[in-house]
This record gives sequence, C-alpha cells and structure tokens, in this order.
Amino acid sequence: MIPTVVLPGLLWPNAGAHGLLDGVAHPTLERWLAVGACRRESPRSYRETLATVLGPAPAPLAELRRRGETGAPPSPGGFLLCADPVTLTLARDRIVVTEPGEAGLDSEEAAALASDLSAWLTQLAPEWILGFELATPQRGYLRLAAPAEGVRFVPLDEASGRSLDLLLPQGEDARRWRRLMNEIQVWLHAHPVNAERRRRGWPTLDSLWLWGNEQPAANAVPFRRVLGMDTLDPLARGWASAAGHDLVLAGHDTGQTFDVALLDAAEAPCRRLDLTAWRTALAALDRDWLAGFEARLPRLSLLLPGDKASVRLEITPSCRRLAPLRRLFRRPHTLARLLEETAQ
Repeated sequence: MIPTVVLPGLLWPNAGAHGLLDGVAHPTLERWLAVGACRRESPRSYRETLATVLGPAPAPLAELRRRGETGAPPSPGGFLLCADPVTLTLARDRIVVTEPGEAGLDSEEAAALASDLSAWLTQLAPEWILGFELATPQRGYLRLAAPAEGVRFVPLDEASGRSLDLLLPQGEDARRWRRLMNEIQVWLHAHPVNAERRRRGWPTLDSLWLWGNEQPAANAVPFRRVLGMDTLDPLARGWASAAGHDLVLAGHDTGQTFDVALLDAAEAPCRRLDLTAWRTALAALDRDWLAGFEARLPRLSLLLPGDKASVRLEITPSCRRLAPLRRLFRRPHTLARLLEETAQ
C-alpha cells in the first residue's frame, strides 16, 4: 500500500485573497506539485475522507468525537449530540453561523456557562435531556436519554459561514429540535457571561450548534497504522481508535512508518477563513512533516479534500523521472495554480 497523506484545509476557497501565499515557505509541496500526477476529483469533506481512509464509522460521530477528546473524563452514559457554541452574525439581510475561534469563551467563562446551561436544560426537558458539558470552550456535548432519530442536522464544518435559514434541522422530528435551539438562544442571550461580553464589546455566544447523530457508512478497509499530529481533531482521533487502527500521534515527522497520515492543522483556519493562521499552518506542515516524508518515502499519495473539488496527487519514482519531459508539454502545477483551479 502506498502511504497516504491527508491534508484537509489546504485548498483555500478564495484563490484571489490578497497576499494569499506571499512569504509562505512551502518548497516541498511545490516540488511535489511540479513532479506528481495530479487528478481533480469530486468535492469531498474531511469527514467523508476519514470514511475513505478509516472505514465505516463504528458509532455516531458525536460519540466518536467525545471519545477522542484529550483529557476528558469518560462519558457518564446516554446518547450524545455535538453541541458547539457558535455566534450568529447579521450579514446584510441574513444571519450567518460563525465559529468563534480565538474570540470564543475562555476556560472560566466556559465552566460557568456549561454548569448553568446543563442545569437549565435538564429542567427544561428532563424526559429526554440528561445533561450538557463543554469538553473545551469550542466543543460541547448534549447527553440524551435516547438517540436523536427522525432528524437531520448539518455538521458545523458545513454550516460555518453560511446562512442560518438554510441549515436548520430537517426531518419528521425537526420541529422539536428547532424549538430547542430557539430556547437555547433566548437563554444564552440573557446569561451573565454574554452580558459581560457585550459590555466589553466581545462577540457573544448565541447558540449551540447541534449535529453528530449520523453514522457514515463506507467500504471496509484493512487494519492500518495511522499517523496523526498531536493536535489531531478529536473526531479523527476517536474514529481511528474506535475502528481498531494503530494510531500514533506526534508533533512532527519522527520517521515512523505509516499507512495513513492525518495532517489537519490547516483545516480549522481554512473553514473559519482565518488567513493568517492558515498561512502559518501551511508553512509548519511543509517544514515539520512534508519535508521529512520527501526525504524518506519514494512514493506516496496526497489527498486534498475540498468543498468545490478534491485533489489526489500521486508521487512515484517514475513521476520524478518523467517530470522534465512533462515540462516540455505542460506548465507545471504550483500551489497558486491549484488553488485557482479548485476555487472555480
């Protein structure tokens, strides 16, 4: 099996962004693009790519992500939904779902809000809501007495930056969940944490984004050694662990063998359109990971998930040998050109 490197978030959606790649060092990636066999594929989210490389989700996504939370105590039971704090931003004539990112809750605010919100929710609907917790200030979980069935939620990575009207729960039981989301918005608006944030001119936490009851199907894959960053997203971490793969985490390339490498440092900055963080992540990925892979792996496959198109890049010894010949007939790929092509 050719080692596969998954790089979600590399395909920045706006290729015309001012100074997109100015001063960003990514020489390894540029060399790979110049010599590799590049193929455009259908749009694919990071979650869909995880299903491709890790196999079927062995549990609903919320439970997998909770399992991958670093340092969190074991879940006390029940059925889980992701319930992530979001800001609702007025943009012209629509309300946009926004992930707070750096402007989100600090640990003290998160602790106060989570405790109060859990107590209120269990009083509001004691027959079906067992509690609420924030594993981190950015990621929360709603604990339920029964699975959330008869409703379809939009995952936060797909909802981020889009109009709220297009993202509300759907299905035969959607009305109950829409009503709950409205109740949560009213409660959050009046909470002292938000009152203090408004006084300071900080973004408020306006809602909890509910999702994660789905359990994606996929073709079965063999046992794999999975290499991930030590900051790997907890969904990927929990998925790989629950699926029985050998998961190894590291802060940089340490020369370990792998079947799949999950390098997702650029995914959140890309999703949140945080260009400064994205540029920093791109340079670090190239320096700390890709350069080491280039030095020791004669062949590998890169998967670049994207909203408008995905890209597969194959690097083999024959690709390297034929690169000078191909340059006579076509312009070599560069990252700038790739971003321009996949943004259309």
